[in-house]
Amino acid sequence: MTTASVNNLASVRAGRIGITIGIGLTLLVLGLFQLGAFEWLELRSYVLWHALLPRQALDTRVLLVRIDDESAARLQLRPTAIPRRMYAAAVRRLADAGARIVAFDVVFARSEDPVQDADLAQAIAEAGNVILSRYIGVERHEKPLPMFRKGELGEALINFRLDRDNLLRDVHLVSMDLSGSAQEPEPVLTLGLEVARLFLDPSGGQELDLDDPSELGLGTLRVPSPDGRMRVHYYGPPGTFPHLSFWRAVRGDLAPDEVRGKIVLIGGAAPTLHDTYLTPFTEKWVQTLAGPSAEKQTVRMDGMEIHANAIQTILDRSFIHGSRDWWWLVPGLLVGLGALGTALLLWSRTRPRAVAVLWGVLLVGIPAAGYGFFRWRWYWLDVVPLTMLVVAQASAAVAYQRYLEGQKRRVVQQMFGRYVSPQVVEHLIRNPDTANPSGRKERLTVFFSDLRGFTGLSESMEPQEVQRFLNEYFTEMTRILFKHSGTLDKFMGDAIMAFFGNPEPQPDHARRAVRMAIEMQEVVARLNRAWSAVARPTIGVGMGINTGEVTVGNLGSEQFLDYTVIGDPVNLACRLQEHAKAGEILIAQATYDEVKDTVEAERLEPIQVKGKSEPITVYRVISRRDAG
Repeated sequence: MTTASVNNLASVRAGRIGITIGIGLTLLVLGLFQLGAFEWLELRSYVLWHALLPRQALDTRVLLVRIDDESAARLQLRPTAIPRRMYAAAVRRLADAGARIVAFDVVFARSEDPVQDADLAQAIAEAGNVILSRYIGVERHEKPLPMFRKGELGEALINFRLDRDNLLRDVHLVSMDLSGSAQEPEPVLTLGLEVARLFLDPSGGQELDLDDPSELGLGTLRVPSPDGRMRVHYYGPPGTFPHLSFWRAVRGDLAPDEVRGKIVLIGGAAPTLHDTYLTPFTEKWVQTLAGPSAEKQTVRMDGMEIHANAIQTILDRSFIHGSRDWWWLVPGLLVGLGALGTALLLWSRTRPRAVAVLWGVLLVGIPAAGYGFFRWRWYWLDVVPLTMLVVAQASAAVAYQRYLEGQKRRVVQQMFGRYVSPQVVEHLIRNPDTANPSGRKERLTVFFSDLRGFTGLSESMEPQEVQRFLNEYFTEMTRILFKHSGTLDKFMGDAIMAFFGNPEPQPDHARRAVRMAIEMQEVVARLNRAWSAVARPTIGVGMGINTGEVTVGNLGSEQFLDYTVIGDPVNLACRLQEHAKAGEILIAQATYDEVKDTVEAERLEPIQVKGKSEPITVYRVISRRDAG
């Protein structure tokens, strides 16, 4: 199998692994989304978007009349013990002040004082614009007394249901009253929808349309209601809507334009009434009275202000849509994003930096898009599963890239580890394009060396001693070769073949080869002195160097490949080594032209070498001129 085939197979295998990872992560996140694993985080993102919203002035027709601690102090009553006569007084004062609608967030389900009950019933009938409340629960159903219902304008539901994190984000628009004797259950609208309906059309003639499960119809009014619920558009944290204390309505302490034409909600606001809820504006950085430092505190919203937000949502038609309103939208986005992420994961093999930038853009862009959709389009985009998929695929891309780099490292080490120094191997790993194992033409410098008289010397030595001798010699020579970043081609008996300029590009490959040869001769001389001192045999080494265009790469059969060089310049370098005497370094004209400024060399008589018709000009290197 050729090197190109091996590379193609490795590339195909890496691509299959990348595709498998991308598809697997997409399916994993898609499955987790369907199981609701991201629900809690998505609910928290909803809170975050509210926390980031800038404060804006509210233009509203809704006024809150709060039964608060101030009212309890002024009226000298507990908030839970407001008598019916005071409610009657408040209704009359508000009607006289021009209130368009008066809606109670209080259920008058039980009789108290008959005289006061009658007074309240009369006030409701005289005003003609009062909406009463009822509570429909699993264990109890509370509705106003019949005497109050005779004069009411409408009746509405005040139930709330909390999300799994105990925050109130939406309201149920319609419930069915099964307590009556009629065969058909009576639909009861939530307080916000009932008030908005009667405010827009006091005759109340709108026909209720429940045929479309995605929205509720009231005449021309269409309210998005996936699962029968409407997301409340909260216009700000608690205290955003204008309000006044209940005692002022009881005593008629009202400004002329404070009530006229308004929708007035009357309900409990004292802590002892326990009618407060956590909303998406629960966690806000608020300014404390103690100083300029901001501290995080939890604030709860009165139930009637939640109804006020629901009313304003419907009147403004500022409904909050969401990607979860359509079952297929988020899965579709996950599939599309998964395909993009898989492509980026594959591209990370060739363009890691560009892909890293794109991952960063996605990681920042998806949450930013979620906030942008919410702030400017009032659209709740499920960003958590999308972000989680990007995080998972980006993390996988990093691991995948490291896996590929490890593969490249193993391939390069396998291919070049026995030829070049560890430093060159690291260079090739960092710059894999320079490690082209296929055969190609390059101008390189080739080196040969051979021991002189070693055959006869080895005959007088034991095999183990010959092995130790050659190991010691080759170790020193290889160390010097790798020091000058040369490539070891092979050992041939007691001969060494090496070349310079590949696989690491070296513009000064000829100088490196000659410097190496000079250092090798110096080390051989030092070894001889050391061996002579202990009565061991000494050696002499002849060396030949030539520069020229050769073919370099993995050459051989399908069963065995060798990274080597071939060509006429290689043969000439070998012939020069054969002509060199012990201790000589012979170089050809091409090499001399490259190194003549850095070494002292003596021109010899031209020599006739095998394969050449004309004698070859030869130089013997004497020493180097520079200190390098």
